[in-house]
Amino acid sequence: MIGYPLLLRPRYDEKVWGGRRLETVLGKGLPLDAAVGESLETGDAAVVRNGPLAGRTLGELARLEGDALLGTRGRHASGDFGDFPLLVKFIDADDVLSLQVHPDDQGALSLGKRGKTEAWYVVQAEPGAALITGFVDEVTVDEVRAGIEDGSLHRLLERRTVCAGDTLIVPAGTVHAIDAGILLYEIQQNSDVTFRLYDWGRLGLDGLPRDLHLDDALLALVPGRRAAVTSALPISESRAVLTACRHFTLERWTVDGTFAVPDAAGASCHLLSCVEGACELRCGDGEPVRLERGETALVPADVSGCVLDGRATVLDGWMADLAADVVAPLLAAGHQAEAIALLGGGTGDLLGPLAAAQRAHAVPRRHRVP
Repeated sequence: MIGYPLLLRPRYDEKVWGGRRLETVLGKGLPLDAAVGESLETGDAAVVRNGPLAGRTLGELARLEGDALLGTRGRHASGDFGDFPLLVKFIDADDVLSLQVHPDDQGALSLGKRGKTEAWYVVQAEPGAALITGFVDEVTVDEVRAGIEDGSLHRLLERRTVCAGDTLIVPAGTVHAIDAGILLYEIQQNSDVTFRLYDWGRLGLDGLPRDLHLDDALLALVPGRRAAVTSALPISESRAVLTACRHFTLERWTVDGTFAVPDAAGASCHLLSCVEGACELRCGDGEPVRLERGETALVPADVSGCVLDGRATVLDGWMADLAADVVAPLLAAGHQAEAIALLGGGTGDLLGPLAAAQRAHAVPRRHRVP
C-alpha cells in the first residue's frame, strides 16, 4: 500500500542543445553553468521527496508496490520490464535536437526494449519556432539516404510552426526533431531507444561528433508517418482531452478554485504536472502536497478522493480505457466521432473504440418486459 500522493524530484540531463529555461521559466534549481536539456520528471530514476517513501525511486516502487502504484492497466503496461511504464519530461531546446526516429514495440523487441510513441505539449515557443514533424512528401528510404549523403535532407522535412498550448502526438516510426526556441512537456512510453538519423554536423559535449544510427533509423522509420497536431476536446469546462492512444492519455485541467481529480478506480495512476500557476493537492485526510509550476506529482492507483485547490493549468498523463474514459465521455459531451478520432493521430488507436460505440448506438433498444 502507498496511500498518499507522491511529489517527485526529477533528474536533470545536460545536453549539447540545452539551455536554462527550465530554471528561468519553470523555476527549477539547475546545476550551475550547465546547459540542461531535459528534466526527467518520472521514469525509474525519479525520486519521491515527501512522506514515508521519501528517497525511494519509482523503479523500486514499481517492482515492490506495482499494484498500488500503477494499477491494473499500469501493471499491464509495465509487463515483463517490471518498470514504471511512462516517462514525463520537460525539454528545453536552445538549439535544434538531432533528427531522430523511435521504433515501435515490435521493432524494439530484438533489443529487449519497448518502443516509443510520445506526445508534446508546447509550454513556451519563441516567435516562428517550429517542430520537425516528418517528411513533406511520402519519400522512400533511398531518397532519405541520398538526402543525407548530398546535404539536401532539409528540403524533404516538414516543419510546423507552433505556439504555447499546441499539442502533437508523435507515433513510433515518425522522423522528428524539436527546433530551437521551444520549451515543451513530453509524455512517452518509458524507453531509451532513439536512432539518430542526422545531427546537423554538430559536435557533442565531449567535442566529438555524436553517434548516428543510420541503418537502424532507416529500418525503423515509416516514410509517410507524421506527428499530428491535435485539438483539445473538452469533457467539461475545466477538463479537456489533448491526445489519446493505447499507451497514454493526456488531459489539460484548468484549476480555478477546487477541481476533483477523476477517479481511475484502481486501474491507473495519474501524473500531474503543473505548467502554469500553482495549486495544492489534497487526498482525504492526508498531508496536502503543494504543486508549483514545473513540478510533477503522482497520484498512485490506490489513492482516490483527491482534489486540487488553487489557480493553475495542470497536465494529467494516465493510462485510460479508451472506450470508457475517452470515447464515451467525449461523445456524451457532444463531440463528433471524426474529431475524437483525430486525438490519436497516426496511431489510429481510437478508431476501434469509436466503431464499437457507433455499433452499440445503432442497435435498437429492446422493449423491457414488465
